[in-house]
Parts: sequence; structure tokens; C-alpha cells
Amino acid sequence: MKKNQKTLDTSLPRPPIVVVLGHVDHGKTTLLDTIRKASVAAKEHGGITQHIGAYQIDVKSQKSKVKSEESQFITFIDTPGHEAFASMRSRGAKAADIAVLVIAGNDSVKPQTIESIEQIKQANIPFIVAVNKMDLPTANIDKVKQDLAKAGVQVEGFGGDVPILPISAKAGTGVKELLDMVILVMTFKGLTSEPNAPVEAVVIETHIDKGKGMVASLVVQKGTLVSRTLLFEGQKSIGNVRAMFDEFGKIVPSAGPGKPVEVLGFTSLPEIGSLVTDRSVTREEKPKEVVSLDAQNVADELPDFLKPVSDEKSLAVILKVDTAGSLEAITASLSKRVVIVHAGIGDITEADILLAKSSKAIILGLHVVCKPNVQLLAQTEKVIFRTYTIIYELLDELTEVISGLKEVKFEERELGRGQIIAEFPFEDSRIAGTKVLSGRLARGDTVRVVRDETDILRVKIKSIRQGKEDTTRVGIGVECGVLFDKTVDFILGDAIIAVTTG
Repeated sequence: MKKNQKTLDTSLPRPPIVVVLGHVDHGKTTLLDTIRKASVAAKEHGGITQHIGAYQIDVKSQKSKVKSEESQFITFIDTPGHEAFASMRSRGAKAADIAVLVIAGNDSVKPQTIESIEQIKQANIPFIVAVNKMDLPTANIDKVKQDLAKAGVQVEGFGGDVPILPISAKAGTGVKELLDMVILVMTFKGLTSEPNAPVEAVVIETHIDKGKGMVASLVVQKGTLVSRTLLFEGQKSIGNVRAMFDEFGKIVPSAGPGKPVEVLGFTSLPEIGSLVTDRSVTREEKPKEVVSLDAQNVADELPDFLKPVSDEKSLAVILKVDTAGSLEAITASLSKRVVIVHAGIGDITEADILLAKSSKAIILGLHVVCKPNVQLLAQTEKVIFRTYTIIYELLDELTEVISGLKEVKFEERELGRGQIIAEFPFEDSRIAGTKVLSGRLARGDTVRVVRDETDILRVKIKSIRQGKEDTTRVGIGVECGVLFDKTVDFILGDAIIAVTTG
């Protein structure tokens, strides 16, 4: 009998799931990148090869002070930082075991800091305060402690027990100590999970991939997810596991508690923040009314807050974005004077152009492509479309349009201009050493390569490198290496002009 009891006791320690929260520009992304890159072998250029909304690190790879013969893993949920993603950050906190609250030492407590504290309290999870940018001369950790006290947070050494650590995410100082503190706090909590229990996993992100179909990023909380597992969201069957990939894009046969994976095989996309299981579960509460994401399109029925206000001019918009999270963030930030005619995940298509023409709408795209044949149709039908690589730019420009409902002209706008001043070989390609002369250049931009005021070719920027680091965007005066998505027979002196339509 004792032997059977021992067999039934299959609980094992599991990695803590950490969410990083804080005010915009206080260094959350830099901290996550620093932790991520330090855990990846040097050959894995640029850190993680694909973004799945979460990643796992081995604390030993960070040369931590924690002494352990076995690997000690931590899973980080990579939640966005813009205020438009408030609801996603809130769900991230609820899915986590512990939070790291990042506060810039030179800026102290800000509105989003207060919001993050409330989310942590609602999630009822412990947290650690990481005071970032302590390498700056204006950083003042004592002021941060005082401002936190005013916000109802008592840190260690200031009348409370919330750990607080000085760090510099940019320089990497204090990061190992922060990871040690995460392990220490979670050791007292005693996290365990039974790998053979029914599967429960939290949805971190969803999108539709041309080659893979419907894809969702999950973090397993209980049980072990394996191939061919039937998946449910509540009582609704949403598909089965066709394949799983880790944050390096490598196929994994199984995912146990604490493991983040990208899952293929969905017949309908689950809601971000929802719980996915391997069995039908009765829900006591009704699901929230959200814009449906069935298949590739979003339902055209709109909630009341998106309907136009009577007696005011409204702007009809078609939204095409790369992920469900981006779609949620944009729709949550829109004015009541914006009417969404249609919204969907994926590139801008000819069907979108025809719908925009019939509904007199403009098309806004975020991290999506408008192919040349679709652009040609837009020009023929005089449909205005604009694509963006940063959500702030989309929302800010839309706000400007709404404020006066000014006329949006169908024309090509210049986003930035650079000059090719050098050439570097790269595998079978050529990198254009470029100096930015005006505006900015960003990864994903459509650019015209111009020689003596004559267009040579129209291509996209595949990647940008500044020094030895990959980056997404460079501004005026910066010298960088630009890799195009097609072979370009450029010469020194050619201009690179980033453009968008509208």
C-alpha cells in the first residue's frame, strides 16, 4: 500500500511564472531583453528567434548566486507596455505567480505604475520592485520609496516587506540579484504541479499565420500538453494540438507546467487571457462581449462603445493587424466617432480594398503587408490605406484625423530618407550601410531605392542593425546596416526613401 501511495504522489516543483509591469518607457522591454539574451548561447544571434509572448530561462545561465545542481527555470510573460494594452497586462498579472514592478529611478512612480500596482493587488500575487536606470546620475531610489509609500506600497527598509532592488537593465547590473530574489520569494511559496493532472494553460497571444494557420501562444499551468491533445475553451472545442514550438522555433514533443509554447491546430482562436483545457469545462459566468475572432475575420457587429455618436461626423475604418492582442489594444483606444466597418487578422487583401470602396472607409494596417497587386487595386479604386509598424503612430494619427475629421488624401507620404554610404557582404546578400538623413527608417518599411532621382526598385526593409545589435527603428543622424527582402543592385550614393500610402 505504501508503494502505491508513493506512486500517486507525483507532484513536482514547477518554474515560477513572472510578469513584468510598470510605466511606459521605464525599461520593462530592456529588462526582458537583457534577461533573455543572457540565457541564450552566443550562436543564437539576437536572442529569441521568434516572439511567442513568453519565454523561459535557466537561472544558471545567468551566473546566479543561487546554488543548485539542477537547472532552475523561470518563465517570463512578455506583456506589452503601452497604455492601450492595459487589459492584456491585467490578464498577464492574473496568469502569473509573481510580478516584477519596474520603476525608473529618474522618473519614480507614474500613472501606469499605480495601475500596475492595482493589477498586482487584484491578482493577489507577491511582487518585487526593480528600480531601473540606477546608472543615471538623476536616479533617486529614496524618492521612489517615498512615492511608493504614498501609493500604499511599503518596501523593505521603509516600513514594509516588499523587496526592492536597484538595477540597470541597459548595463545589466543588478539583474542576477533580481533573478535570485524571484527564486527566493517563490521558494517560500512552494510552487508545485502534477504533470499528469488535467491540462490547464493560459492564452498569452493569438494570430493567424499564412503557413501555420491559427496559432496561439500558451503557458502551461497544470498537466502536460502533448501532440493530438483535444483543446477546449470552456465547453467549446477549439481544435487539437497539431504541433508545438518553443521560443526558439524548435518543435517540442511535450510541454509541462510552466512551459511556454506556440501551438498549432486550432479551428477557432481562443480569447487572450482565457484558460485552455483538455476537457470540456462548464463556465459559471458568461463570457465577455468582445469582437469575435472566428476563423480569419472579426464579426462585423460592433459593441455600443464603437458605434458613432449621432449628430457628429464619423470616420469609417477597416482594421487589419497581425495579432489579436494588437486588435484588442487598438479597438479599446478608439474614439466613439470611429466606425469599424471590418476588422481582421492578416495582410490587407483585394477584398478589403473592395469593401473599403463600397463602405467609403479607409484601411489601417499594423504589422501587415499590402502586396503590389493589392496596392495597384487601391490606386485604381482610389482607396486610402496606411500601414504602420508602431501602434503609437497609428493611434496618434487617427486621433489627429478625428479631432478635426480632416480630409485624408490619397497620396504617398515620405516617412524617412537615408543615403547608402557603404556596402557589407552578408551570406548571399548585401547589406547597405546607410546614414539616416531625415525622418526614420524602420524594419518592415516599404522603401524606394532612388538613383539620380530615378526609382531603381521598391522593396521592404527586412532587418536593421546598429553596430552589432539588431534594432527595429533608427532616427535622423544614425548610421546603420539595412538588409532588404529582395536582391537590390545598389551603389554608393543611392537614396533609400521609406514611404506609406495615404
